[in-house]
Amino acid sequence: MTKWTKANSDFEEFLKELRIKHKKASLAHPQGNGQVEVTNRTIPRGLEKRLEESKKSWPDELPKVLWSYRTTSQTGTGKTPFKLAYGTEARLPIETGSPSHRMVNFDEVSNIEGLQNNLELLDEVRDQAVEKMESYKEKTKLYFAKKAKIREYVVGDLVLRDTEASDPTNQGKLQPNWEGPYIVKKVLHPGTYKLNYLSGTEVPNTWHGTQLRKFYQ
Repeated sequence: MTKWTKANSDFEEFLKELRIKHKKASLAHPQGNGQVEVTNRTIPRGLEKRLEESKKSWPDELPKVLWSYRTTSQTGTGKTPFKLAYGTEARLPIETGSPSHRMVNFDEVSNIEGLQNNLELLDEVRDQAVEKMESYKEKTKLYFAKKAKIREYVVGDLVLRDTEASDPTNQGKLQPNWEGPYIVKKVLHPGTYKLNYLSGTEVPNTWHGTQLRKFYQ
C-alpha cells in the first residue's frame, strides 16, 4: 500500500465516522463539481484584484477575500455563506464607522433572543437555499444543454477514453488522442459513467461523456 493509498483510505474512514457521503466528480471534468469550481475561481480573482504588483503578499490578503466571499449573497442560494452557517448576517466593518439601523437600535437582550430565533430557523433557511440552488442548477443545465450535446452510453457499450483526460502529464505530438477500448460498467447519471477494462477490472474514478467516444469493432 502506497502512502497515497493509505491517505485515501484514512480519509474515507474519517468521512464514514462523521456519516459524510463522499461523492466524487468526474475526472478532468470540473463542470461536474460546479459549486466548488465557482468558489475556487472566485477567490483567486479576488486576490488578483487586491495584489496588483505584490504577488507574494497573498497570504495577508486571503482572509479579507474570504470574508468578502462569505458575507456576499450568492446567486445560486440567494443567501450569504455566513448566513447559512450561523443563521444571521455578519456585522460588516463599515457598520462600525457608519452605524446601520441595527447598530443604532442595538439592545443586548433582544439581540440574544433574535440570534436564538435565527438558530432555531436555520434548518428552514438552509432548506430554502437548497431549493433555490436546485432551481438555479436546473436553469443552468438547460442553458448549457442547448449549446452542447452530451454523448450518452448504456451498460455494456465499448468506448474509447480521451488520453489527455486520463493522463494530462503524458502528452506529445505522437501521443494518440484516444485509448481503450473500455466497457461501460455503470451509468451513475446521464453523462457520467463507471468503466471496466476488457479484463473485467474496474477503471478508477468516474468519467464524463465528453471524455468518451463510441468504439466500433
